Amino acid sequence: MIRNLGIEDSVRLGRIKNEWAVIFEKPVSLHMAPASIKEKELLINVDSPVWLQQLTFYKDTIIKKLNGFGIKTVKFKIGRVLPEKKQDKTILEKRLLTANENSYIEGTVSPVPDQELRDKIKKAMEKSMAFKR
Repeated sequence: MIRNLGIEDSVRLGRIKNEWAVIFEKPVSLHMAPASIKEKELLINVDSPVWLQQLTFYKDTIIKKLNGFGIKTVKFKIGRVLPEKKQDKTILEKRLLTANENSYIEGTVSPVPDQELRDKIKKAMEKSMAFKR
């Protein structure tokens, strides 16, 4: 079905991005990131010319690690490499809500007539307030 919709490369790229830090350990994973896929070729952004040159020597090893995703070749280019997901960092900073915060949330969502909407608003507020600023 994915192939028929023409989104096979997008799905494959998403899977690679999600598993990038597992496929390639630090520090390598911090200096390169998957950018796009076209016809089983992965374009990898690299954050500096030094890393680009170094990774070129390991091209065959990189292809072997990505073979399970149907990648047959890779290309490197200087490009934007985003830092690791900030979400992982903020998870460590999550805290329990106080009684006053829980009471405030309940008071805010209680006038909402739709139960499903009320639950979603409550969940969003709890999530927002649970992270230290």
